Amino acid sequence: MKSQRVHFLGIDGSGASAVASIAIADGFEVNGCGTTLHNEFTEYFDKSILISGEHKLKDVDILAVTPAIFSANPNHPDLLLAKKNGIKVMTWQEFMGEYLEKDKFVIAVCGTHGKSTTTAMVGRLLEDAGLDPTVELGAIVNRWGTNFRIGKGKYFVTEADEFNNNFLVSSPDITIVTTIEMDHPEFFKDLADYESSFFKFLIRTKQAIVANIADFGVAHVLKDVMKETSVTSVDYSKNQLNLDLIVPGKHNQQNASAVFQVGILLGIDPEIIRFSLENFTGVGRRFEMVGRYNGALVYSDFGHHPTEVSVTLEAAREKFPDKKITCIFQPHMYSRTRGLWKEFKTVLSNLPVDKTIVLDIYKARETPIKGVSSEKLVKEIAKKDVLYSTDENLVNLLKNTSQDDVLFFIGAGPVDEIARNLTRQTT
Repeated sequence: MKSQRVHFLGIDGSGASAVASIAIADGFEVNGCGTTLHNEFTEYFDKSILISGEHKLKDVDILAVTPAIFSANPNHPDLLLAKKNGIKVMTWQEFMGEYLEKDKFVIAVCGTHGKSTTTAMVGRLLEDAGLDPTVELGAIVNRWGTNFRIGKGKYFVTEADEFNNNFLVSSPDITIVTTIEMDHPEFFKDLADYESSFFKFLIRTKQAIVANIADFGVAHVLKDVMKETSVTSVDYSKNQLNLDLIVPGKHNQQNASAVFQVGILLGIDPEIIRFSLENFTGVGRRFEMVGRYNGALVYSDFGHHPTEVSVTLEAAREKFPDKKITCIFQPHMYSRTRGLWKEFKTVLSNLPVDKTIVLDIYKARETPIKGVSSEKLVKEIAKKDVLYSTDENLVNLLKNTSQDDVLFFIGAGPVDEIARNLTRQTT
């Protein structure tokens, strides 16, 4: 039987690249294109896979698309050509659900925060238990050096993303839900709309929901879910284990507690679970030390929601109680900044750091929104230790940095690149 040919439109994305790699291992013929064909997510592809120019869709059976393209560029030439030629068009999440999760025992991790880390923890646990899982997530796992793992076992572990209702194409056997609080205001109308999406996903679970009932949003949604389903519900917030984790922060203790409960459900020896979690080394851009600048430790973190910024800096202060900590925060998207304006003001005003520097908003797939800016946000905060800076002026604000300092660069955009470039400089 001829293998199906799949073209990934947006193969350079954190999730699409992982799914493309798994598809190759599953016997699909794969190629793809994107805006940045050479990044941390595509460097392991054979060069023949990454293509540009004409003839991208020649002999293609399936066009798997990054969802944002449908809204950002609905008349994309590849979409129009695929429609004209009768090529099956689907999101990469739909492709994963229909083709890659088929006949697998699916473990999904959803929630506003902690998805990538928790997904990686589950994958590492199943690996350590000898269950040889396939894993897909949106971050580089330090142990693997990739954002995926190819396995021959029955388990498929996936990071379930709520944006665009992407996760509604999956029907997991076990679902972990970490937290639920408003995010992605560029897509969801309000909190009720956001919670409704999680409700629709959670009722698709076949066997068990492992949930953080201590989280108000999770408790609120799960109460309605359990009226509609007879699956097992496990509250992992009651079982904080005080594990000796390598990854810092109370939030990672919570993530580990969720994974511990999944291990118990799967019948894995508790000692293997404990060993795996205590030896988990994290994922990229999650409290990641990327180098030094003028003797100061430089960290990069993907946090872009007010809660994520807060818990990351709380973990930083716990780890470095006697250091001068500077947070360099780059807001991600105008819609999120506007939608969570009050929350950002509160969090940035009360971080357990010595100084906070707010860079210009990274627009990502949006156009700027009038009246929404980092400069305005800082003016409204009106605290002398919360500063606004352009990217270009940042070095001047950090010129007195020494080995007594720790610099935390936080955001989902190119602030990570700014941090890494800084570590290459000398003064």
